[in-house]
Formats: sequence, structure tokens, C-alpha cells
Amino acid sequence: MLILLLILKILLFMHVTNVQYNRLIIFLTSTLIVLFLFSWIYLSKNKKKQTLAFSFYNIISALMFADVMYYTYFNALPSVKMLKQLYLLPAVGDSIKSIFTFTNFLFLADIPFLIFYSKWKKKKIRKENKKYNKIFRWGIPGTIALILVILFSFLIKNELFGPVTNQELFTYHIKDIKKTILGDEEIVQGIESFTQKDLEELKDRTYLDEGKYTGVGRGKNLIVIQVEALQNFVINHYYDGQEITPNLNKLIQQQGSLYFDKYYQLIGRGNTADAEFVSNNSLYPSMDEPTYTQYEENTFYGLPWVLRDNGYTAWVFHGYEKEFWNRSRAYPNQGFERFISEEDYDLIKTIGFGLTDEQFFKQSMDYLKELDSIDDNPFYAFMITLTSHNPFKMPDEYKELKIRKEHENTILGDYIQAIHYTDKALGQFFEALKKEGLYEDTVIALYGDHFAINSLNKDYQKLMSEYLGYTYDLDEMMKIPLIIHIPGENINETISKVGSQLDFMPTILNIMGYQNEKGIMFGRDLINYQGESLVAPQTYAVKGSVITDEILLEMSRDGIFENSRAFRLDTREEVDVLEYKDYHKRAIEEINKSDFILKNNLLKKLIGQ
Repeated sequence: MLILLLILKILLFMHVTNVQYNRLIIFLTSTLIVLFLFSWIYLSKNKKKQTLAFSFYNIISALMFADVMYYTYFNALPSVKMLKQLYLLPAVGDSIKSIFTFTNFLFLADIPFLIFYSKWKKKKIRKENKKYNKIFRWGIPGTIALILVILFSFLIKNELFGPVTNQELFTYHIKDIKKTILGDEEIVQGIESFTQKDLEELKDRTYLDEGKYTGVGRGKNLIVIQVEALQNFVINHYYDGQEITPNLNKLIQQQGSLYFDKYYQLIGRGNTADAEFVSNNSLYPSMDEPTYTQYEENTFYGLPWVLRDNGYTAWVFHGYEKEFWNRSRAYPNQGFERFISEEDYDLIKTIGFGLTDEQFFKQSMDYLKELDSIDDNPFYAFMITLTSHNPFKMPDEYKELKIRKEHENTILGDYIQAIHYTDKALGQFFEALKKEGLYEDTVIALYGDHFAINSLNKDYQKLMSEYLGYTYDLDEMMKIPLIIHIPGENINETISKVGSQLDFMPTILNIMGYQNEKGIMFGRDLINYQGESLVAPQTYAVKGSVITDEILLEMSRDGIFENSRAFRLDTREEVDVLEYKDYHKRAIEEINKSDFILKNNLLKKLIGQ
């Protein structure tokens, strides 16, 4: 019974994790491993064989459950390294509930009932007291093991070992544990390809040539607002005649504003924290564990440090616990001199995670005035909002939009209510800046940290596609707005150059008029860069995926490039992936070089020189 149920769960696991290629081989591999382990247990002389078998069954069921829960949100299987982040789970309880589907629950649903079966089975085994001869006891597990060896030899010979083990339950985790202990072979390849010439080219890329809008913000304060789950589709969008983000729309329309409408998230295992890291450092995030955790002690030279070297004071503001995502320990090396966190605010009004955005901005004003008064120097304030966080459940008193019945209590209806509230809080903040005399002398940059509605969830994709009137795919999901406002400047432009959070730092440095003279930036100044764009996501789309000015190439989960898909961003017409293999290779090379810099703390050596 346990074997049969586990095999059924394997089929369900393959369905939930969207295994498309080599399904029969993957299923056969998983089944053989299950048969080997159970035959080895049940044919042994161990008197507690039923306890061992049931324990193994529970462990594998729990592993499958954890995998599918993670996959439902991230479109990838988790790494064992993420066990370090288990302490974060209580804080994201509501988000976990939103992905706790009936299908996912099935991986655990039978365990309470099987407790009674296992007790009965244990008594039956004792009563029968079967004893097997050595040939039988070792022959069956040995035969299955031999078949597995033959199967793996076949996979290796036919170059299918990687594609299968990228998706198969047991071998994926064995390979992941091995990689965790011995290191990443891909990074080794990256190290071999990283030369002094590459370093010089990155240094040349980091130097910003003078061009359009260079230095228009020089000497001004800089406030950067990272807005929780702000997607681009809500900008300039009306829901049944109701403007979803009126204050952001107004900001875009004002003189002095630049709006980047083809701007994409670029995060790793750390989600919101990685959005901060990438935006402030123009380096790719870690895919092993959250970057703030893995590289807490590294030396960096990102936006806070560049501005500090030009006379600025750099503070960071967030109305949540300072230990979350390891922020309090990571921020000093990021260049922030003070962290205004939850303990510095009065939690008089909370929603979901904590302090409401309205109170966050209102109470931050006193700190901003304090920051502005330090030695009469300009300041850099990096502010992270909170309220519009998944699952977007707003109290009725904060719901201002009238939602259709068909969208009530759906992720779409809940999200636009939440982001409308955050937009209102932003509008109040802009007015407060004007009242306190800070607005006219401050550059304001604002962007979303990551998506709100997952296109990889079939139900969500159908809901969004029907609402928007076109296919809600990865490109729309990962697209976030970037808005930069420079008061007093006679400019107003929408820039449709494809870019990502990797490009934020060079773009804002061009506006502020400062060079990054000590560090390295992988991004480009989106205002002046004339070359072809390349965005290389690693989460939700597999490493090697690419977004350019023309196409999105989504790498196949089995790791075989030919099984990938690509389509044009303008017409959504599918195109031949083979035509874009050079972009795929370039994306992997870029990521590996950034990984090499992080893993070897190379910036410390560069700055020392």
C-alpha cells in the first residue's frame, strides 16, 4: 500500500511541477528508487521494518509537500541551503496560506489515516514473522539497484542525466546536497572564463559617459522608494472607470519625470531583499540563498557608498523587523549608516505584515528632517514599503475601489485594492515632502520590487488574461515600473528601453552626475545606452532565460536549450529559439562572472587597489 500510494504521489508531483520532457524516464527512475528502498526495508531482518517504512513514507511525503509549495510560488524546486531561512516562515504565514491548495494538501492528507494502517501492518508482520533467505533478501534490492545503474548509464551515454535529474525528485535533491557540499560546477566554469580582460571590460562598462540628463540631479537629495509588489500593468490603468494609481500617474505626467515602461524584476532567493541588493549594487543576486545572508560580510561599493563619497548621508527605512532577511547585519557593508526599522516606529496602525504605508511615510518624515539637517549635506534615503504584500488582504475600511462580483476575493480584486491604498499613501507622502520644503530639492525614484500575480499559476494566468484581454505571460508578470522625478527640470519622457533592476544604479548615477570610480556595475544607463538590452532572470524563469528589446526566451526546466520557448514581446508570436542561443550563452556568462565576484569578494581587492 505504501509503495502504491507513493507512486501515485510521484505522478501528482510530476503534474504539479510541470514535468514536460522525459516523463516516462523520470517516472521510472522515481519508481525504481521507491521500490529499491522499500524492498530493502521490508526484506531485511530489522524488527522495526514497518516503523522504518512508514517513517520513510512520511519523510518523502513531507519533502514532496515542501517542494510543491515552494514550486507553486517560485516555479523551481528548493535548495537545501534554504533551510537556513525556515525562521522566516512564521512571518509569511498569510502568503503560505495563499498557495496551500487542495492539490498540495493531498501530499499529506493520507498520513493521519495511514497511522492506523501502519499499526495494523506492524502487528501482521510480527505475527507472520516471515524470514527470507539471503538470495531473496539481497537479490530483489540488488536487481533493482542494477537496473538503476543501467538506467543511469543509459542517461549519461545519451546526455539525458542532467535533464532528468533537474526534474526527478530524488536525484534532484541528491545532486543539490552534493553541490552544497562540494560547490557549484557552473561557477567553476565561470571562474575559468573570468580573465583580467573581463575585469577591464567591466571597469570600462562601469564608467558612465556624459550624455542625456547627465547631472540634472547633482547636489540634490535622493529618495528611492521600493514599493512592495508594484507591477507595471496598474500604471495608467482604470478598473471599470476607477483609476488604480492616480498619484503615480500624476507623478509620471509632471514635468521632470521619466517613466521606464519596459523594466523588469531581477531577484534571487531573497525576493524583496534581493531587489534592494541588485538595485543598489548593479550585481546579480545569489541563487544559493538570500544575498544579504550569503554575502553579509562581503565588501561592496554600490549606490550608498558612491553617494557617501560625494558628501551624502545614507539611511535606509523599513517598517518591519530589522532582522528579517538579515538586513540589520547586511546594511552596514551595503553602505547604509543608519537603519530606521520597526522598533523606531509607533505601530498604531498595522495591516498584514505590520505598519501601514500611511503611517510608515508619516512617521518617517521626522527622520527625514533629521537626516536633512546633518551637516547641511544632501542625503540618500532608501525606503521600503510593506502594506501591498501578498496575499493583499485589506481591511474593509481601506477598500476604496468598487470590485466586480466576479473579482471579489480573487487575487486580482485583492491586489488592486492593496496597491490603490499604497498609491494613496505615496500621494500623501509627496504632499508632506512639499509641505516640509524637501520636495523641490529632492530626486525621487520609485520602482516595484517584484511581481504580485504569478503567471505560472494557471488559474491566475487565466484570470489575468481574461481581464487584460491578452495573454498574461512571464514578461507581463515580471514587468515593474520605474519612475524617476527631478523637480524643476523641463523634461517628461517615457523610455521604452528594456532594462531591469540591474540597470537602476547606473541610470540614477547618470542623473545624479556621479561616477562609480571604485566598483563594478553589470547594468547599463537606460537613458543613454544604445546597445541591445539583455535581461537575464534566474527565478520564475530558469537560468539562461533572456529578455531583449524584441523577445523573451524562457529556458526549459530540463536544461535542454532546444526544448525552450521564445516569443516576440510586441506580437507574442512564437519564434525559433535557436536564433537566440548567443543571447542565452551571454546571459549565463554574465551571471557566472557576477557570481565569481561575489564568491571571491573581488570588490574588496579592487577597492584596496
